[in-house]
Amino acid sequence: MTLLRVAREVLVVVTATALALAAVVLLVYGALAELQLLELLSVVPEFLLGFAGPALAIWTLLVVIGAALLRHRGPWWRIGAHALSAVVAGVANVPLVVALGEAADAQGGLVGALGLLGSALFVPLALLVTPVIVLLLDRGRVRAPSPGPTTPGPAGVR
Repeated sequence: MTLLRVAREVLVVVTATALALAAVVLLVYGALAELQLLELLSVVPEFLLGFAGPALAIWTLLVVIGAALLRHRGPWWRIGAHALSAVVAGVANVPLVVALGEAADAQGGLVGALGLLGSALFVPLALLVTPVIVLLLDRGRVRAPSPGPTTPGPAGVR
């Protein structure tokens, strides 16, 4: 896997996960909060950058590292690494959001709950989107033919 393929994998995986997260945020906030359309659309960037932002940033960095280090491995190695990094980023998201909220003098409990909601939405979506994208991108990859047997088998001995 070349570095161009690594960059493509990182960009597509992270972008698809962020778009899926934005769609879920629209659905969740649209169903639970009775907001007007413009208010609803303004909540999405705030949620993505504020309450799920640290998870997305950490995960993006870990996906770059994992994709680069595992570029010569099969797709399931990268999927496993990206999935593990999504869980790590989701766990790290909550204390980071609380720390950022405390630094901004916000209410700690509410900010912590929203950080937990950000992680609770991000991790499952990353776990669902990653295998689909990696396998779709890897589908067109040309594999080296496996070496056949050096001696002819029973069919070749006539």
